[in-house]
Amino acid sequence: MAILDAFIGTDHPVTLGDLEKATGLFKSVIFRYMISLERRNYVTKLHDGRYRLGPKLMLLGHLYEKSFDLLSIINPILDQLAEDTGETISFYIREGKNRICIARRDSNHTVKVSVRPGSIQLVDGSSTGLVLSDFSEMNAEDLGKEDLFRATSGIGEVLTCSVSIPVFGASGQFKGALTVSGPVGRFDPHSRKIREQLKAAATEISFKLGHRPTKVRLLKSGTS
Repeated sequence: MAILDAFIGTDHPVTLGDLEKATGLFKSVIFRYMISLERRNYVTKLHDGRYRLGPKLMLLGHLYEKSFDLLSIINPILDQLAEDTGETISFYIREGKNRICIARRDSNHTVKVSVRPGSIQLVDGSSTGLVLSDFSEMNAEDLGKEDLFRATSGIGEVLTCSVSIPVFGASGQFKGALTVSGPVGRFDPHSRKIREQLKAAATEISFKLGHRPTKVRLLKSGTS
């Protein structure tokens, strides 16, 4: 498993030397395992002796995706964040030019922001729209010191404001926007406490969706 994990964070074939540096295992040990992995199509050996991931992993990925219930991960975290902030929480994904609310937890206040799950709107200048626009083509590993928060007021509804943050999945792939929204005057989208709670929730969702920040990358292909 450590050998397969070593392929994470690289998009090119690797050598036994690359795998040795990434895993701490001896080349001879890695080579023995690679024979078994190759036999079962988990890795493919190229003509130059380097290795890439094999087709069996694609099959497993598709089976995992079919059996995976995104909402079962998101909903409990939205429940907790709504309780912690006292405001409305939503999770949006992007489909082309549209943003789709796939999960929502309304505030318990009488005056609140409320949008039905499943509602489709154009990607706009709201905090949600900005996150979907700014991060949908980005990988989490390339963010650097990028400010993750987007906050807006009076977009769509003049008396509402919101703050949003991106959520990422396995391999740093962008998954959607997590948003806290509420009425102007009661809710402050620049509140440090709110942002800390929002970031903690987004980090938890990302972790449960398989995101693991890459701290150590394999050396460039060709090293040994």
